[in-house]
Amino acid sequence: MENIKKSFEVIVVGAGTGGTTAARFAAEKGLNVCLIDRKSRTKIGEKICGDAVGNDIFDFLSINHPKDEELSCYIKGAKLYSPNKKKCITLLDPKQAGYIVNRLEFGQRLLNEALDAGVIQFLDKTMALGLLYKNGTVNGLQVRFENGEKVELNTKILIDASGFYSPLRKKIRSSLIEKDILKEDNILCYREIVKFSPNDQQVDDPEYISIILDQEKAPGGYIWYFPKNEFSLNIGIGAFMDYKGKVKDLYQKNVFQEFIKTSRFEILSSGGGVVPVRRPLWSCADNGIIFVGDAACQVNPLHGGGIDPSMRAGFHAANSAANAIQNDDFSINRLWDYNYNVMTSFGAEFASLDLLRIVLQSLSNDDLNFGLERDLLSGEEILKISSTGGLNLSFVNMAVKAFKGISRPNLLLDLNYLRIRMKEISKLYKSFPEKIEFFSVWKEKVIEIYDKIKRMIVKAKTHK
Repeated sequence: MENIKKSFEVIVVGAGTGGTTAARFAAEKGLNVCLIDRKSRTKIGEKICGDAVGNDIFDFLSINHPKDEELSCYIKGAKLYSPNKKKCITLLDPKQAGYIVNRLEFGQRLLNEALDAGVIQFLDKTMALGLLYKNGTVNGLQVRFENGEKVELNTKILIDASGFYSPLRKKIRSSLIEKDILKEDNILCYREIVKFSPNDQQVDDPEYISIILDQEKAPGGYIWYFPKNEFSLNIGIGAFMDYKGKVKDLYQKNVFQEFIKTSRFEILSSGGGVVPVRRPLWSCADNGIIFVGDAACQVNPLHGGGIDPSMRAGFHAANSAANAIQNDDFSINRLWDYNYNVMTSFGAEFASLDLLRIVLQSLSNDDLNFGLERDLLSGEEILKISSTGGLNLSFVNMAVKAFKGISRPNLLLDLNYLRIRMKEISKLYKSFPEKIEFFSVWKEKVIEIYDKIKRMIVKAKTHK
């Protein structure tokens, strides 16, 4: 391709919600920015996704809330259901309450706003192939255009927002960045957007996104039921990676047939993908490079929501890039503030929810039904622990829970142990080291908490 620039201050790979946010705010800071994506421009925004995003992120970034064509419906929060659906935990906070968006229109808006902010070059239908290095620091990447031509692009800071299967993360030369993600930390998803006539079927609970835990119907994952508008649904299933090749069958049997009660319907969209359901990468940056969104496993482990954290991360990445360029220092020491900002905010919440996810995946349907029906773990507690790291159960509350769980004392003890560890890990993340030299000690403490939870699960299984 002729007439393209090949040297920039910032290159952003991936024009999803995280990448366009990073490109926009980097450009607004006066940086020389190039944005690339493997899709064509008209397809930017299309993604297999739950499409839910909270109010809070738009106020945090001071950008326009979804409206008109990009807004499908409003939601008040999330509901987490027991397998028998007799009990649900309601999660109400600014990150849950908000919108179901039309992903394509929303993505196109974010792209256009990034270009309007001053991104000087947008390359669509462009594939990132590998990283370029100078003195151990990333200083560019090789790309391939649609015509097959390969070109090297140089940059001071590379922001990788290319998704979970990031080719750049897999090829990075780094002792900090995890190249491969354990399969137990991912779930395989399949979803459809189904439209029907309001006269034939009504959308249940249209103001909430619903998550149904069921180890038999959705092993290791969950079923979701998200309203799209008054006459359409985003419904899907997530399951352990071992169910590759079977997840669509699980969806047809346990989701579609369960929720679609009319014979007159239209499938507007369908597809599958892999979602990380774990804490963010140990480090989301290294010399010359920052990872954002799914590429950094910045996804809510409980329900797989990734729009909000990807946009927050994009904003922090732009700030860190600008700081590094201003100081002419592109080392991990200078970029460490990005890790600090991620880990002490939503990283703390996601680490806490990751422990909850691991325990929930280990429980049987009987345990889940029993525990949720007797309020052994409430929505208020989950939000309190994960968002603030604080939880002080009174003696009366503990006595009530003990009475409710008396026929399964081990389950009550396990959930109380989980509460303590969730609180512990949240506080540990909120005190994430401001300098890299203290990182290894901090990491050991985090691993210790994970090991305690894993030992608890093994012990619980041996006592059954």
